[in-house]
Amino acid sequence: MKALVEEVNKVQRRIKVELTQEDVKKAFDTAYQKVRRKAKIHGFRPGKAPLNIIRKFYGESVAADVADNLVRSHLFSAIQSESLQPMAAPVLETADLPEEGKEYSFSAVIDIMPTLSIDGYKGLTLEYKPVVVGTSAVEKEIEVLQRRQAKTKPVEDGAAAVEGNIATISQVAFDADGKEVPELKAQGMAIELGKNNIFPEIETAVVGMKVGEEKKVDSKVPEEFPVKEIAGKDYSFQLSVEKIEDLKVPAADDEFAKDLGLESLEQLKENVSRQLENQAEQSKKQQLESSLLEQIIKKNEFDVPPAMVDRVIDSMIDDMQWPSDAEREEAKKNPEYRDQAREAAKLKAKNTLVLSEIIKTEKLEVSDEDEDAYIRKMVAGGTQNGEIDEKIVESMKKSFGPQAKENLLFTKALDFVIEHGTVKETEA
Repeated sequence: MKALVEEVNKVQRRIKVELTQEDVKKAFDTAYQKVRRKAKIHGFRPGKAPLNIIRKFYGESVAADVADNLVRSHLFSAIQSESLQPMAAPVLETADLPEEGKEYSFSAVIDIMPTLSIDGYKGLTLEYKPVVVGTSAVEKEIEVLQRRQAKTKPVEDGAAAVEGNIATISQVAFDADGKEVPELKAQGMAIELGKNNIFPEIETAVVGMKVGEEKKVDSKVPEEFPVKEIAGKDYSFQLSVEKIEDLKVPAADDEFAKDLGLESLEQLKENVSRQLENQAEQSKKQQLESSLLEQIIKKNEFDVPPAMVDRVIDSMIDDMQWPSDAEREEAKKNPEYRDQAREAAKLKAKNTLVLSEIIKTEKLEVSDEDEDAYIRKMVAGGTQNGEIDEKIVESMKKSFGPQAKENLLFTKALDFVIEHGTVKETEA
């Protein structure tokens, strides 16, 4: 056996394996003997037919099995002999079928980890926009809570929709040629009138309509509409009102706070303020982390192994909510979906490689105490009263321990770069 390695790119290698006539002959002999034991040929008992007869009857079908056996028995030996460390199963390239009495060769492409030397991660200037938590922000959050607790009741028969009502409508949109636009079709869509949650012309048209009434209205789709093909264009909408309800929002007072399990409105405001402060701090950290990773990657260009990107795409799909496991697996096989996620997955993979290299360079470590505190915080956060069940802690350590240590290491790497950089606050 002879193995030849060539560089496809920084993260892929092609290995070509060349086998001698003797290697091929042994593989064919083994395959024929295996077929001979089971072959049913007229005039011969199973296992007794001469090999020349077996060759005549099974020569072509045996060649595919021989190719498979030659690849399986020699590819990984060749990879080891060349000291390659594949990070995924090799991808076999098209190969001809072997022939008896001839040499045989095949090739495969292997993904390998890039050789990294990350520089310039110390002394970065990191900017963030602070999120200001003031009285108005707290009031808006409490208003959201009020609306979650709001109750609805149908308006009187024949009453027209007014601002503050919840109107359930259906709409069908048509272009200038009278063709229906499926992206703008909606059925049973509930909207709160007066909150500017839909196109202005449609909301204005719905105000004053009654249940069962239909109306035609022209409206322009906003430029920022997510479907770019129809953004900024004018369409004709056919509207119908299915239901109108009066919305009763509870007052923001002590009774409202008590309904949420708190003692007073003041305590509710304190809780909301504390939550918003935590969100503001989290926003700051995310901005700093995004900034530092972007700067480091810009200073250190490198390729990412395709196999690693594919694993990240799988992970991204797994993290999403799906109606069923079958639909999740179907999404993983959808090439269009994978292509849409590829750039984001490539960036995630680069971030992981950068942080891993910083961890290695700076010799960052996570202690058992760090892991214990991390898991205990997770367990406490999943309970109503913050009490910790030791059995759950031990179970989490066994199942989630390695992941917890990895998360903590990445956090330490991010904190290290932030501590060794200059943090600047920009306009809120």
